[in-house]
Amino acid sequence: MESLTVDFDLFQELAYDLLGKIRGNGKTYGAVLCPLRGGFYLSYFMSRHLNLPMEYIQISSYDKTEQREFAVGLRSDIEGDFMLLCDDIYDSGRTIRMIHSLYPRVAFDTVCLVAKDRNAPVLYGRCVDPAVWVNFFWEIM
Repeated sequence: MESLTVDFDLFQELAYDLLGKIRGNGKTYGAVLCPLRGGFYLSYFMSRHLNLPMEYIQISSYDKTEQREFAVGLRSDIEGDFMLLCDDIYDSGRTIRMIHSLYPRVAFDTVCLVAKDRNAPVLYGRCVDPAVWVNFFWEIM
């Protein structure tokens, strides 16, 4: 199976590119919503550079490399704001849709480091073929 490794250098390149696009869109966000675990590094990066607070949702649809039903743990109680949702990867879109459904009164712009769909309804740093397995530096340290 073909793979892509997002090491720290590539992470910074993609994150700064996304930051430039976010700063250039003229929108104002109330906070960054961080899906734990995978979204932590990009969320923290955006929070620091945009001077925004971070909110959290603990959500997972993978057990190692196998997809499973969603497990939702702790989550911030947010309502009625415009937020920046940051995640590591847009694979099938299931996680993003689930997060949106959990916060029906919140509007989001969503950014992901990597997407597996060129037409994904998110802003992404790099697009790869759906068959490519993506490794992130925080998973393989």
